[in-house]
Amino acid sequence: MPLLCVMVFIVSLGYGAGLPLIRPYLLRYLGAVPASTVAWHVGMLGGVYLFALFLFAPLWGRLSDRYGRVLVLLIGFAVFLAGSVGAAMAPSLGFVYAGRLLAGAGAAAIVPTSQAYIADLSSTIDRSRRFVLLGSASFVGFLAGPAFGTWLAGPVMGVAVGQMGGMLNWPALAVALAGVPLLLVAPWFLGPNHAVAPSLTVKDDASRRGFVHASMLLAMLASFAVGTFEVGFNLFGSEKLGLTTATMAAMFITCSLAMLAAQSMLLLSSVRSRIDQHWVAAAFAGSALALAFTSWVPDARSLGLMIAVVATGAGMVGPVLSYELLERQSAAPGRLLAQQAAASNLGQALGSMGAGSLFTMAPLMPFVGPDVGSLRLARPGV
Repeated sequence: MPLLCVMVFIVSLGYGAGLPLIRPYLLRYLGAVPASTVAWHVGMLGGVYLFALFLFAPLWGRLSDRYGRVLVLLIGFAVFLAGSVGAAMAPSLGFVYAGRLLAGAGAAAIVPTSQAYIADLSSTIDRSRRFVLLGSASFVGFLAGPAFGTWLAGPVMGVAVGQMGGMLNWPALAVALAGVPLLLVAPWFLGPNHAVAPSLTVKDDASRRGFVHASMLLAMLASFAVGTFEVGFNLFGSEKLGLTTATMAAMFITCSLAMLAAQSMLLLSSVRSRIDQHWVAAAFAGSALALAFTSWVPDARSLGLMIAVVATGAGMVGPVLSYELLERQSAAPGRLLAQQAAASNLGQALGSMGAGSLFTMAPLMPFVGPDVGSLRLARPGV
């Protein structure tokens, strides 16, 4: 568990470290261009990474069921590290996109394969607790990423963030260097690789298929809202509220803290036993309403409150869906968890790309779209 959590942490740290730096980072390659062009690339660069997660997660899941979890974890983590270095050292914007695509392809293997590894070796009670711990490691990485990125790209050298353009790639390089020792020691911690014994065939009735499809849909919808929010509030806070890079980093930290606090509650069995479809619907409704009011906030404090509400709902939905998915459908866990991860990543990619594009039309538009779908589809009984 410590090694799996650290691997997930490193992947999330690499993603989070670049969020508050993405605009000055892109300006190094774009030069003097209209703000709408920068906004479009902000959305697309995040979307490319997340779209790679969507494309490759099902492939990694099938490979882990067939050839073993450890092999897939090692290959995926190595690909992620190579892509991170490639994006940091890219000579042109095209290579930046290629590096982000490669990093996303590797990162797609880490969370679902780690969950499948845990499912292979855990009892039902331990599995739910370990899923929460793994999710918490991801949010801690996302929490630390913005602070780490802005610190390493500026104050560590005694200059303002972004004033020394060559430092903007330091966080990605540092994350890649931190991951190399993990790659080397992973075989000793995870044990020998072996193919996974096939599970007993589970009757594929209509009720079971309906739950699997609903789980995928809800995972995609929750992540769509998160992706929209990440890019939308990045652009809204910097361009409409005039927030500094350091303040934006603090906002992302607030988001991660709220998600971490929400997931930590799931470690309590008394809380987990009370979570049902009514609670999931309430979490979606609260996040949707917070998104609706985000574009009207007057200052950073109000924006931080909206962030906390959205993040609290989204932070608890993911682990609950993953746990319930394996409870209802235990066959081929690697494939199932990878499909759910792919659905989540597709939703986040579409949200990221859509927010960057819609913001160029009207700053309010990115925050309105996810609300209606959340309130309609996350109702009790789905």
